Amino acid sequence: MNEFVVTVNEKKKSVNILNDAELKIDNKKYNYEISHVNNNTYLLKCGNKYFEIVAEKVNNEHFSVLLNGYHINAVVRTSLQEMAIHLLEEAQTATHHQFVVKAPMPGMILKVKKQDGDAISQGESIIILEAMKMENDLRSPASGTITGIGVEEGKAVEKGAILFSIE
Repeated sequence: MNEFVVTVNEKKKSVNILNDAELKIDNKKYNYEISHVNNNTYLLKCGNKYFEIVAEKVNNEHFSVLLNGYHINAVVRTSLQEMAIHLLEEAQTATHHQFVVKAPMPGMILKVKKQDGDAISQGESIIILEAMKMENDLRSPASGTITGIGVEEGKAVEKGAILFSIE
């Protein structure tokens, strides 16, 4: 089964070609016949209607179509291509992530190595926390910018206290 997404005037239609005589458009089944007239010209019978189609491929997915004398720009993609395009667009418009780093145990802040606004790399040392007479080097879980240091050197923190955040 051939599954496509056809976009005309920013409206998407799901087109499934079932066989040489049947297709579904947005899950509505139609009988069709298509005949090649010449070059880029076709005669399409869909249901009880006839359409003269002159189609010219502009690039891989864009077509310039003359349908019964009306000009249409159409984008034709497989369902898989459409899903990939959608995922890429989502990734590009996704909002930035914020990481909040909390104290893994109660202790004393010995050293704060970075300040608000500093650019950091994943794994970079940010804070030294003393707990149970041991120095614990707390490192950045991600690259980004420090947006909030919530502690000061020489101050005690409880487990779960917000130490810093990264955007």
